[in-house]
Amino acid sequence: MNEYLTTLLNTICIDVEHLKNEYLSSKELTYIDKVLASERDLEEDFYTNKHGERLESLLFFLNAHKEDINDLMRDQGRTETQIKLYTSGSISGNYDCFRFDLSKFQQSYTPINQVLTLYRIGRDGESEGNLGCSWAKKIKGLRAFCYSSSMCSTLKSKPIFVMEIEDSQVLFKGKSLEHELVLKPGFTHNRLEMLDRQRRNQICS
Repeated sequence: MNEYLTTLLNTICIDVEHLKNEYLSSKELTYIDKVLASERDLEEDFYTNKHGERLESLLFFLNAHKEDINDLMRDQGRTETQIKLYTSGSISGNYDCFRFDLSKFQQSYTPINQVLTLYRIGRDGESEGNLGCSWAKKIKGLRAFCYSSSMCSTLKSKPIFVMEIEDSQVLFKGKSLEHELVLKPGFTHNRLEMLDRQRRNQICS
């Protein structure tokens, strides 16, 4: 990747190693490296859907947040803008997406030494060993996430977790409608189990 693109992705906290090694193909990497090589390129029309859905979702995200990206490149409104990008409506939970490097986010959540019960709709194949960091404080938060991502038709195939965790493990608050809390990378939990059928049925009822 060229220097500008690498700096841009690092600044907005995209996991560059995952992007290069797992998410984008060599053809997709070649395209984005060519079209985003300078600040001026960011202002141009670089969006395309001709090189695969994964690249399209990344380009759509970057195109939708040009002003936010420029703010971060100028070191303005860092914490608030990082959270805005992480919770962007241009990212759907209905498909595997690029990843953020949460180690680059500051903790903005203030813990009060309590145990939280959190819920999560997992990715296909997700288990205790590879849990994601975005969770909901309430079942109705999962419902809002499910409908916003058009996920109800595929919900039966996905694992749904319930977890008890110390609130010191929370990194920041996410989407309020989804009652989202984003946990620290490498978080540790007190208890984890699968959501029972009765509460699963509450999500898309």
